[in-house]
Amino acid sequence: MTIEALGLEKRFGSFAALRGVDLKVEPGELLALLGPSGSGKTTLLRSIAGLETVDRGQILYEGIDADTISLRDRRVGFVFQHYALFRHMTIADNIAFGLKVRPRRERPPRAEINARVEQLLELVQLGGLGGRFPAQLSGGQRQRVALARALAIEPRVLLLDEPFGALDARVRKELRRWLRRLHEEIHVTTIFVTHDQDEAFELADRVVVMNDGKIEQIGSPAEIYDQPATEFVYEFLGGANRLPCHVEGGVALIAGTRLTTDLPRDFTGDAVAFVRPHEIGVARPNGHIDDVAQVRSILPIGPDARLDLEHVSGHIEALVPRESLDAAGIGVGSRCAVRIARARVFPTS
Repeated sequence: MTIEALGLEKRFGSFAALRGVDLKVEPGELLALLGPSGSGKTTLLRSIAGLETVDRGQILYEGIDADTISLRDRRVGFVFQHYALFRHMTIADNIAFGLKVRPRRERPPRAEINARVEQLLELVQLGGLGGRFPAQLSGGQRQRVALARALAIEPRVLLLDEPFGALDARVRKELRRWLRRLHEEIHVTTIFVTHDQDEAFELADRVVVMNDGKIEQIGSPAEIYDQPATEFVYEFLGGANRLPCHVEGGVALIAGTRLTTDLPRDFTGDAVAFVRPHEIGVARPNGHIDDVAQVRSILPIGPDARLDLEHVSGHIEALVPRESLDAAGIGVGSRCAVRIARARVFPTS
């Protein structure tokens, strides 16, 4: 199912949760809403679900105004962070709940409901556990039950609000890989909220980065990582050095390295460069004072080493092959030349 958000605005008192959000979700897509707390991602998800009413704008389901469709007829499956399972019900009854509460004329026969529940238990890899209660399952298993319950109604769209946020790191990693495989089987249009970039990049077909109620960038995980569109996206993804530089004729001088930028050739002035640690190399000093940094610390990370460098431009973090350090004879306390392979430069506002 195609979902479109057109100019959505939503305020809670003086706080603007959504500021003119436009978004189109393609049929069968797995889309991540990524951003810090307060960025508007959960408000956007709840608005699409019909759990929040926007102040301005429109939400379309297959081109039809969602306000003209009842919540039941929207067929939205919603999975919450804390499972929201009924403790007094068995796993099977939890999964069947959405089917059993339908009006009598729309309710499937009991045998059909039971068959659907068994099918879903197998789908979420919990076959044979339908007679247990939520308290008898692990957190990861309870989250899969919550997902099965959402799928029981055969939703046209599946919405997940920080579905793995309450789980430990190992279980989160296992479940997100499982969810990706499940999505490839069922192809339901799916939107999920997360503040974890690894989760978004591993699961999603496209990622929507949000900040302060607005969309900063939309793209594939590779596009978001390789080509951050704004300073906020660079800083939110983390792991990048922020270095002052000067630009003239489209060329920036960054920590002693001259690099061509995407800025107009007629731009001259101060700017800020974002450089990821793996885009920085070190070598023996070449005699230019401004190029030289001092190695404050070296942290081995497998075949690589993370270097903490003190440069005239400021603190620099580099990630380089350990063998290159050995070959250059660079250790803690050494002075070295900094070589920047790539940077993204933004004018100083």
